[in-house]
Amino acid sequence: MNTKKLLRKLLLTFILLVAFIIVAGLGIWLIDGRSPQAFVVAHLFHQSTMEDYEKGKGDMTDKSTVAIPEGVEFTREVKQFRIGGMQVFEVAAEDSSKPIVLYIHGGAYYLNFSSRHWKAMAGWAETTGCGIVAPNYPLLYRYTVKDAFPLMLQLYRQLQERYSAKRIIVMGDSAGGGFSLALAQELQKTDSMDLPSRLVLISPWVDVTGGDDALQEYDTFLNNEVLRHVGANWAGDIDARDPIVSPLYGDMQGLPPTDLFTGTWEVFYTDIVKTCEKMKSAGVDVRLHVKEKMGHVYPLWPCPEGKEARKEIANIINNG
Repeated sequence: MNTKKLLRKLLLTFILLVAFIIVAGLGIWLIDGRSPQAFVVAHLFHQSTMEDYEKGKGDMTDKSTVAIPEGVEFTREVKQFRIGGMQVFEVAAEDSSKPIVLYIHGGAYYLNFSSRHWKAMAGWAETTGCGIVAPNYPLLYRYTVKDAFPLMLQLYRQLQERYSAKRIIVMGDSAGGGFSLALAQELQKTDSMDLPSRLVLISPWVDVTGGDDALQEYDTFLNNEVLRHVGANWAGDIDARDPIVSPLYGDMQGLPPTDLFTGTWEVFYTDIVKTCEKMKSAGVDVRLHVKEKMGHVYPLWPCPEGKEARKEIANIINNG
């Protein structure tokens, strides 16, 4: 076979392969209802097992210092400071008219920032001009909520001294979303501190004793059995239904406008809907953003649905 025929054959094979991938992707999207990227991401997750939990339970690694991963760049300088030993990252707002986002990351209270957290924060800082404040709060299994919560209150108090509360948005995902709601509930009871202007809660873990077992077969990431053990560890010697760890049971009265993001294929979905209903009953201006067949913390996923949600959150940051 001469060179020209060989090249033609290779080119035809390549074209057919690309065409097959496109058709297969469209087929997945039409049949499954999710983008091919979302389908792949959902099936790349490793669901924790009780064996994983037992192995990790004794992990006393010092997680108090982390670095921003290579490949993630912020358009403005990232500074660091500490509050009571807690590492805090801060990116200044573009100007004094822009909001300050206090972002509390998820990770079931034992995992630190992921690259998806950093990429999302860098994206919002660039597209909206907002400031970002990201605390590396104390984590399991060295610490519990009793160690982390006072430091978060201290951080918020400092932010309020520097910025008007009307500029502050508290945002969090998963465990960080639950932490954000619990923080707001505590601020509501504290006369010396004002509430933030808004809450943005992405797949928040609002009940560490909860999780809908009927949705477990659809959730490729979260494991209810493991989470209930981890939640009990985070609560330590306090009741796991105390609002400081399970804000679903807390007082929603007087909370700021809130946006809740959830997928229908995550075990937290039912608890998040309950949170929304409880907020509405308390007179809170709350919006529930639901994406069919999407999983846990889908707004941070590298797929069209995630990109769309991140854009929606950027609009919330800009416009409330």
